[in-house]
Amino acid sequence: MSILPVALAAAVLALVADPALADAGGKPDDLITRLATDLVGLFVVATLVETALNTIFNWRVYREFLNGRAVKTLVMIVVGLAVVKGFDYDIVDKIVSVASDNPRTSGGLSQFLSALVIAGGSATVYQLFKALGLRPPVDPDEKKAQPPENKAWVSVRIIRKKAVGDVHLHIEAATSPSEEAKSKPPLAGIVRAPSSLAMRLRLLFFADPTRFPSYGGRTFTADDTVYRIVATGLASVGDGEPPSEFRETIYEGRLASRALLDFVYVI
Repeated sequence: MSILPVALAAAVLALVADPALADAGGKPDDLITRLATDLVGLFVVATLVETALNTIFNWRVYREFLNGRAVKTLVMIVVGLAVVKGFDYDIVDKIVSVASDNPRTSGGLSQFLSALVIAGGSATVYQLFKALGLRPPVDPDEKKAQPPENKAWVSVRIIRKKAVGDVHLHIEAATSPSEEAKSKPPLAGIVRAPSSLAMRLRLLFFADPTRFPSYGGRTFTADDTVYRIVATGLASVGDGEPPSEFRETIYEGRLASRALLDFVYVI
């Protein structure tokens, strides 16, 4: 849970339990009603922004050239800040003013926090309702997470050295695996040699055309099945010589539960 929902919940609970507020004729129920009203408005705005930006996030060009998950957060934050400034919608300042019963002046910090809340979309606002003990207007559809047990995430990146043209990747459940493949422990992960900061940032924010899939991974059942990953294609053999066919086994073995495997192979 983020700090913001906890802080808001603490502020509301403190006001409700404050005897001085009751003596002064304060009405905690009215406070909750006003807070809930602001959150309903926030829910509508966040859902609207989220829905509008899905047009960009589902755009084929966006998915082809950018790492969707990494860049999506930056886009949501920038658009959230634009909404806060363009429509003068500093929801954090507004909610804190209601909770503290003390009108405040919108500032850079509250605007940035408002942008982060809007960037979180409807799911973040839903968590705000839950944290404050309020009934959300809608239970947002949560994306089904891939099962953490008995699944493995696999990707393959090809570094070209002699390969010519397209490289084909074949992944199959081996029907007659070697004894070595059956006997070695399931593969759980791969630790690579450190790469440059520039390369890491490029791979983080941009889709990699040499990787399959370009970002994320393919899901495979992690059990006693022995998988075989094979690359086929054409490779140059020398000056003046026509390319020859190659067939290279990238990996043959079992996959561990919850494995995250990013194979890098030089061809």
